[in-house]
Amino acid sequence: MSHRIVILSDTHMGRADAVVRSPAELAPLWRGADSLVINGDVAEVHDPRYRVKAAEQVLELHDLCERDGVDLTLLSGNHDPYISDTRHLKLANGAVFITHGDALHPSIAPWCPTAARVRHSYDNALATLKPEERDTLASRLSVTQHAAQEHWVAFEKVIQRSAMQQLVRRPWMGFEVLWYWHTVPDLAKQFAKQHAPEAKFFIFGHTHHQGVWQRDDLTIINTGSFGFPGQPRAVVIEDDRLRVFKVSRKGDVFDYADAPLAEYELAAAQQPANGEAA
Repeated sequence: MSHRIVILSDTHMGRADAVVRSPAELAPLWRGADSLVINGDVAEVHDPRYRVKAAEQVLELHDLCERDGVDLTLLSGNHDPYISDTRHLKLANGAVFITHGDALHPSIAPWCPTAARVRHSYDNALATLKPEERDTLASRLSVTQHAAQEHWVAFEKVIQRSAMQQLVRRPWMGFEVLWYWHTVPDLAKQFAKQHAPEAKFFIFGHTHHQGVWQRDDLTIINTGSFGFPGQPRAVVIEDDRLRVFKVSRKGDVFDYADAPLAEYELAAAQQPANGEAA
């Protein structure tokens, strides 16, 4: 029997200027699906300016998915590090590896004004672990989760600065973002090689830079963001196929483009979205 899994990321609900104003706007994307996975940064629950509205919209998202009979899995990201204890998924007998992407770099967002403090927190947390534990996937994700929380502690000190003010104070920030976008496919390849060597597909978000890259036998897919620069993608897994779709606003809701941007055959049988492969 067919099992349809939809994977999104970086909806960033709750912001005053959020592109996704309500989780109901996403409903066409999970229409006909059995499972919906939102791979981190679902809502701004750790930003003190937006956390109340963000939390309300997360609850509404749960209610809508339950109404529609869709199993919802939230993976935590750096904007919602403790929204879920689930930090990664392995589907299709390990052929598909999913995680938000904040664990690819110890500073999480190396272009951010809080990057140095986040890196310090990351290094300190890693040092508390036994040497043999430091390179495991669970440890890397747990330490990143801790460091992401530290970002929000530090961020309150710069929270009043607009994006333009931050750019004036750090004019090189744009170049740091572009450089990270350039290097991140290779970082993803290294991360998958170490922590999910059986994977043929690595799906992540976080950088807001959508794309599909091939590195040896690994297909790397970034699902972009519903926020700036506003080019979200959806991955749909069904009938041993993995498809990547462009997503755009159509009236009051978001929906798929008519044809996929990319399509692949999965060699292994898929697993339900709420369980990891052995």
